[in-house]
Amino acid sequence: MLPLPPLPKNLKLKDPRVFVPGAALCYLLLVRILRYRRRDGLIKTYKRRHGVYTRDSLSEMSLDEAWVILKQLTEQEFPSIFLISVFFALFKTYGIPSISRLLAATGQLAGNTASKRASDTGVLIAEFLLNPPDSARKFEGMARMNYLHQRYREAGKITDPDLLYTLSLFALEPIRWANRHDWRKLTDLERTAMAVFWRDVGEQMEIPYDMLEPYMGERRDALDWLEAIDQWSLKYEENEMVPADSNEKLAWGTLNVLMYNTPNKLRGFMLGMVSTLMEDRLRVAMRIEKPGLIHKSVVYSFLTLRAWIVRYLHPPRPWFLRNRLFTDKPDPKTGKYYAYTYVAHPWYVKPTFWSRWNPEALRTRFLWGGNLPGDPVYHPEGYSIEDLGPDYQKGKGQEEIEKNKAQLMERWRSQNAQKGGCPMSVFRV
Repeated sequence: MLPLPPLPKNLKLKDPRVFVPGAALCYLLLVRILRYRRRDGLIKTYKRRHGVYTRDSLSEMSLDEAWVILKQLTEQEFPSIFLISVFFALFKTYGIPSISRLLAATGQLAGNTASKRASDTGVLIAEFLLNPPDSARKFEGMARMNYLHQRYREAGKITDPDLLYTLSLFALEPIRWANRHDWRKLTDLERTAMAVFWRDVGEQMEIPYDMLEPYMGERRDALDWLEAIDQWSLKYEENEMVPADSNEKLAWGTLNVLMYNTPNKLRGFMLGMVSTLMEDRLRVAMRIEKPGLIHKSVVYSFLTLRAWIVRYLHPPRPWFLRNRLFTDKPDPKTGKYYAYTYVAHPWYVKPTFWSRWNPEALRTRFLWGGNLPGDPVYHPEGYSIEDLGPDYQKGKGQEEIEKNKAQLMERWRSQNAQKGGCPMSVFRV
């Protein structure tokens, strides 16, 4: 073996030739140590609480444990991909004619109404997704959503298969998107948490699961449920996701919201990139053109580069920098909550210096125009859960909502009466 050449005698630690590579190496090692700490910590904590980390022990996961894991995935581990995947989950439902016909008939996807519906849907989901399982806000959000669906279910305009398919997308799309496009795949622990949480949501919505029976495995645990609803939803798409005028109408209504702040000259290119992220069957059902090679190259190159940067160069997001979607406490003057993010129109966003002058706001001001927080049309005073939904349903159904809320709370108490302890603090990594 040849001896290494001697280092220059005048080489010192402060020399940039030593300091810069050394600092870079230390930074990369630090990112590697911290990047997987939360994932590994969740597994170690679960193993400590249950004595072992196996498929059988995963079947013992409580709803509290599932919620804590899901909250961390949404706010810290995969905040961007999870939010995008939820948007596309909602978008995919418009490829089913039985769903799109009803939505098109209600006129809720045109102009400002389209962005408000998207915002209200996102806020409602966030309310029962990110608030603790035993919180009043969680139960109120779930009861409000049940009320908004109730009359359509009673009239037979919303079917159980349509609801089960919609539920499947919210349970599956974040996993699919993270596994395909983000810096790592979800673990069995995290997939179990997704299954436990969304299976419970379906039960609170009284969606029957008998349609999943032919696809259930022998274990009949949460992961079996997740695999079953995955297989069922793919079969459902194969049979039901077909071209229709209502699909196309809703697709363009949503795409116009998504591209609202995109300059006209770039809209065609933006559409090609969005089309790249759509499955072929969905694209055909919505009558959207196939993307070109340049669109695919840009999208997949960006996603691959982003995943590499996050995995190797970006430290994990700490708790105090978590991706918050709404205020934790109501405004003391109005009693309403504020949203922190928006896609096209700033629904429920409080007009602060930051919200009106952050980088996105500057682009809106000086590059392509658009709306900023503060316009009274978009309710800068915030939102109340009982007012979410179509304008003609604003404030209605309080008696039914309170009754359903009480039923949901009683259901939760009865299910957790024999369970002690709170996993929320020990699971925060």
